Amino acid sequence: MHKLNYDPFSFSKQFNTTIGFEPILKRLAEMSEAMPKIPTYPPYNIKQLSEDRYKIEMAVAGFAKKDLKIELHNNQLTIEGSQETSSDNSDSNYVYKGIAARQFRQSFALEDHVKVLGSELKDGILNIELERDIPEEKKPRSIEIK
Repeated sequence: MHKLNYDPFSFSKQFNTTIGFEPILKRLAEMSEAMPKIPTYPPYNIKQLSEDRYKIEMAVAGFAKKDLKIELHNNQLTIEGSQETSSDNSDSNYVYKGIAARQFRQSFALEDHVKVLGSELKDGILNIELERDIPEEKKPRSIEIK
């Protein structure tokens, strides 16, 4: 019996009827290489609020606003958390410390037309609101036949 060698990540075979998608395919290939390295701390949710609105909810218990940094660069949204260590050795007073306060860096690749609307830290949850804003010239339109 002949076994088919199907590779779902062989983009050249899957997209042989597309034109101009090379940058997207390259980005997907790069992302698939990084998949095993994706951090799981801190835990987060991605909610779709409507067709074009999203929210990232990230559990950052123990972090204050001053400990967090959000940056958008080249369609890459990066959230970093870092707490200053105190010099008074107050960490030794804990009998049990179950709230992680380790540094983190979490990145999200955003599509070209997704913009960050804002962020809020409330009750240990960092909320980041996103919206896809497709320009009129990129939206579907009818082409008149002459």
